Amino acid sequence: MNADEQRRLEEFARHARALLQDSVANLDGATRSRLTQARHAALDQARVAAPLLQWRRWLPAGAVAGAVLAVLIVVGQQTSGPQLQASTRGAGDDMELLADTDGLALAQESELDYDFYEWAVSTAQQADGGGVGS
Repeated sequence: MNADEQRRLEEFARHARALLQDSVANLDGATRSRLTQARHAALDQARVAAPLLQWRRWLPAGAVAGAVLAVLIVVGQQTSGPQLQASTRGAGDDMELLADTDGLALAQESELDYDFYEWAVSTAQQADGGGVGS
């Protein structure tokens, strides 16, 4: 903006200010009274409404905190849930093996007995009708 435009804007602002001050000075008493009453009523309403609206300032922070808490709960359940189930399941299988004394003795005696494993697979295939896991 050049100096000529700046000077014109300043002159326009001075002229607008002078017109506004003249119009305020020329108001009658009844209009001034109504404007003053409206101003005071608006200020009183703002004072009453301000405490009620202060909670709105904290609403976004509360929403973010709630979302973070929900994510932490969900992630915490996902990470602890399967581990707990797996450890419980493994403990049950171990207890079954320990309770079966015949199975434990068989497992110790035939640790490298491949003939036994071949026999077990062929028996399972015959019982299933041809394939393990089919």
